[in-house]
Amino acid sequence: MQKVAIKHAVLSAVTLSSISLANQVALAAATCTSNGHEVPCADMKFALIWSLSIVLIFLALTIWATVFWIMMIVHAVKHDADNKALMWVILMVFTGIIGALVYYFVVKRKPKSIRLQPQ
Repeated sequence: MQKVAIKHAVLSAVTLSSISLANQVALAAATCTSNGHEVPCADMKFALIWSLSIVLIFLALTIWATVFWIMMIVHAVKHDADNKALMWVILMVFTGIIGALVYYFVVKRKPKSIRLQPQ
C-alpha cells in the first residue's frame, strides 16, 4: 500500500513539474499587452507572481477564518455553562467570523478583569 502511495506522489510531482515547465515555455514565447503596448510575457512575470501571491494569501485567510468559525461554534456547543449556547451559535451562524471573534474574546478568552480570581 505504501509503494502505491509513493508511486502516486512521484507521478503527481512529475505531472506538476511538466505542467510548470510547459507553462514557463509558453509564457516566454508569448506576447502580452500592457497599457496598450505589446511586451514579452516574461516581463509580466513579476505582476503575475504578485497577483497570485495575493490570491493565495486571501485563500489561506479564508480557510483560517472558516476553521476558526467552526471551532468557536463547536466550543459554544460543548461548553454550555450558562445555557446560552443556542444564542451564541445563532449569533455566529448569522454574523460569521465577526460573531466568532466576539465569542472568542467575550466567552472563551475572558478579559483578566472579568476572570474569577482564586481566594
